Amino acid sequence: MKSFKWIIYDLGHTGFTMIVMAMLFPILFNQYYADGLSDADKTSYYGLTLGIASIVVAVLSPFLATFAQASGLRMKLMRIFAGTGIAGMAALYCVNGGDWLGASLIYIFAAIGFYGANLFYDSLLLDFSNPQNRHIISGAAFSVGYVGGVILLFLIGFWTLKTAFPPQMLFVVGAAWWLIFALPLLLHREQQTPDAKTSLASAFGELKNTTMEFWRNRQLRYFILAYFLYIDGVGTVVTSAVRYGNALGFSQMQLFIALLLVQIFGIPCALIFGWLGKKFGAKPILLTALAIYVAITFFGATIPTTSLNIFNLELSPMFILAIGIGMVQGGVQALSRSYFSSIVPAKKEVAFFGFYSMIGRCSTVIGPFILSAAAIAFDRPGQPLFSTRAGFACLSLLFVTGALFLICVPTKNKS
Repeated sequence: MKSFKWIIYDLGHTGFTMIVMAMLFPILFNQYYADGLSDADKTSYYGLTLGIASIVVAVLSPFLATFAQASGLRMKLMRIFAGTGIAGMAALYCVNGGDWLGASLIYIFAAIGFYGANLFYDSLLLDFSNPQNRHIISGAAFSVGYVGGVILLFLIGFWTLKTAFPPQMLFVVGAAWWLIFALPLLLHREQQTPDAKTSLASAFGELKNTTMEFWRNRQLRYFILAYFLYIDGVGTVVTSAVRYGNALGFSQMQLFIALLLVQIFGIPCALIFGWLGKKFGAKPILLTALAIYVAITFFGATIPTTSLNIFNLELSPMFILAIGIGMVQGGVQALSRSYFSSIVPAKKEVAFFGFYSMIGRCSTVIGPFILSAAAIAFDRPGQPLFSTRAGFACLSLLFVTGALFLICVPTKNKS
C-alpha cells in the first residue's frame, strides 16, 4: 500500500511528542536538569526553551518550504531534519543533572528537527494520497499516532515504576522507535529533479512572490485565519487541561487516566472523522468539531469535582472531559491538514505548506493570554477557582471566531 509508509511515520514521531514533549522532558527538567534552581527560574527557563524552538521553526518554515519547492530537495531536507530530531532526542540521555542549559539547547536542537521534518511530512500527503481518499489517509495517520501514544504511555509507566533503568534511557528508546518507523518514508525517493540553479538568494525572492500569491487566494486566506484561531484553542486546551485538572483538585492518577483516555478515544475517532470528511466534505465536519469544542470548554468550566454516576458507574468528571477532547482533537488536526491540501494550487503544495506549518508552530499563543486576562477580569475574593473556570470557558472564543472565518472560506468543491 503506497500510503502505508506515509501513515506509519506518524507512529514513529509520536515517540518524540509523548516522551519528550508531553511526559518525560517536562518532569526531568523540573526534577533533574534544573535541580537547584528556584521554581520561578524553572518555569521561566522551561517556557523560554519551548518558545525559542517554536519561534525558530515558525520563522524558518515559509523559507524552507519555498526553497524545497524550488530546488526539489524536499526529501533530502526531511531526512536532515528528522535525523537532527532523532539524534537530539537520543542526546538528551547524556545531559547531567543540574545542566539545565545543556538540556535546553539539546531540546531546541531536537525540536527544530522534529518540527522541520513535520513541515515536509505534511506536504507529502499529496504524494501518498489522491483527492478521493485524502481525508481518510490523514485521519488514519493521526489514528496510528494515537495507537503509539497509548503504547508509549504504558511503556513510560512500566519503565519508571517497574525497572531499575534510569528514565533518561527512554530518550534513546524513543529515538530508536522514531527511526524504525520513519525509515520507510525516509527511504522514499523524490520524483522531482533537484534544480542546481536554485540558491538561497533566489529562494528569498521566491518567498516574497509566494507570500503575495498565498494572500491573494481567498480560500487560503480565510482558511489560514480560521486555522490560526481554532488550532490555538486546540493547543491551549491540550496544554492546559492537566494543569487545570490539578488546580481543581483531581489526583495524579485521575489525570494520567484522563491523558490515556484522550489517546484511546483518538484512535477510532480520527478515522471516523476522516471517513466523515470524505462522505460529507471536510468543512461541515470541521465546523461540527468546533461546535463540540465549544461544548467542551463550557463543560470544563462547570465541571464538578466529585464523581458522576453514569449507568451505575462512578466516573471522574475529568474522564468525561478527556473523552470529549479525544473524540475531536485528532479529527480537527487531520481534517485541517487534508482540507488545506485540497485547496492549495498545483505545484505550490510544499511552499504553501510552509505557511500552514508556521501557523501550527505559532499556536498556543492567544489562548494563554485569554487565560491570563480572565484571571484578572474574573478575580473573585473568596472564590479562587472562579477565574480559572471562567478562563477555560473563554477559550470558546477561539473556536467560535475560527468557525466564523471557516464559514467564509469559498467552497469550490466538496472538500
